[in-house]
Amino acid sequence: MSDQREKNRVALVSVGAAVFLTGTKLVVGLLTGSLGILSEAAHSGLDLLAAMMTWFSVRVSDRPADGDHPYGHHKVDNLSALVETLLLLVTCLWIFYEAVERLFFRAPVVEVNAWSYGVLVLAIVIDFTRSRALIRVARRTRSAALEADALHFSSDIASSAVVLVGLVLTQAGYPQADAVGAIAVGLLVVWISVRLGKKAVDALIDRVPPDHRPRAERVALAVPGVRRAYDVRVREAGPKHFIDLKVAVDPALNLEAVHALTDTVEDALRRDFEDADVLVHAEPDGGHPEGLGETVERLAGAVGARMHDLRIQRTSQGLDVAVHLEWPPGKSLAEAHRCGTEVEERARRLFPGIRAFRTHLESFDRAASDRRDVTADNASLVARIREAAAEEGASCCSEVTILEGEDRLWVALSCELDASLSLEEAHARATRIELRVRRLAEKIASVVVHTEPATACSGPARPRRW
Repeated sequence: MSDQREKNRVALVSVGAAVFLTGTKLVVGLLTGSLGILSEAAHSGLDLLAAMMTWFSVRVSDRPADGDHPYGHHKVDNLSALVETLLLLVTCLWIFYEAVERLFFRAPVVEVNAWSYGVLVLAIVIDFTRSRALIRVARRTRSAALEADALHFSSDIASSAVVLVGLVLTQAGYPQADAVGAIAVGLLVVWISVRLGKKAVDALIDRVPPDHRPRAERVALAVPGVRRAYDVRVREAGPKHFIDLKVAVDPALNLEAVHALTDTVEDALRRDFEDADVLVHAEPDGGHPEGLGETVERLAGAVGARMHDLRIQRTSQGLDVAVHLEWPPGKSLAEAHRCGTEVEERARRLFPGIRAFRTHLESFDRAASDRRDVTADNASLVARIREAAAEEGASCCSEVTILEGEDRLWVALSCELDASLSLEEAHARATRIELRVRRLAEKIASVVVHTEPATACSGPARPRRW
């Protein structure tokens, strides 16, 4: 038997069971005057209406998608569950009103007899049978409407048992027990209703369990070739999941390979979520900085700028990029900012993994071409520079160059350090040398320290690049 036929069958049988129980409880309740049994009749009456809605919804919800419903008709299941919840809450209001009336304002005579007990025992047997059948099919077909119907019949079992106890206490000489039992039934129904209502509303407003998005991301990342999975969205409609996400793949892959990879991701998600409609969008992986520096330099040149001091740092959210862009003198701030923004936007499109892109806007140094080499005129300063480098462990400082312009000095030096040092320690020593040299004269505007493995100091000094 197909899932659709079995859902229709159990829903229709539930309608028949609800008709029988409602009629039986109503007749016995009127004959005995028991509010507990009458409240059960009202409860079963709404169960009848709910069962009819369930039967209608399972017939409609499995219809295929059409032009007016591109995502299908599955949310009819959730809408049916929500309406059932509202009907149950209305029933509770009537039960509470009647119970308060009987407890404090009037005390009707309740006749307890074999019919009173018989109808409740029969109801418990039927409710148990129907709830088991409904929950079995609901779990297999993931039908929200059938699950709501199963919870209704399950609540009937508990409420019938409460009323049964109330009748026993009434017959034992405690007539208020019937009304108290009715209130207990009402509270139980409210609890069931709130659970059903919250679940139905969550589905209707596309709220999904908190584990669904990370679960979909994990499934996608488990597919070989997927470097990152992001912008994951999951929604539910009845038993069906709708999933869409982006995956970052190797930019060198050809179109056929990318298409095959996205098909593999979709198949993996369908297996994990059982019944899922999946859309995967592939993008070239911009989370790796390879080629980013060359790209930024090319983009800067396209807007008439020069690039220097590019720094790329990885973070858990993506790449942080900082770059200095410089233009010829006379460029306005507004125009430079517009060009810098253009470089940023183009870089972000080419490298989606960029989290932050910061540009430092500046002008070419007008005086750079006017600087002159004054190294020979500053022998004392050169000696002090070499001493500062030696104090930080430089075994040789064969090359020192000093340029002067606009009453400022620019210093470059080449130092040899122990070849066994780690790169981190060598960089730290170079930084300390720079700080020491800067403190030697207030006129020093810049210090560039070049480090290399220690060798014998010999040969002519190599020219520095400025």
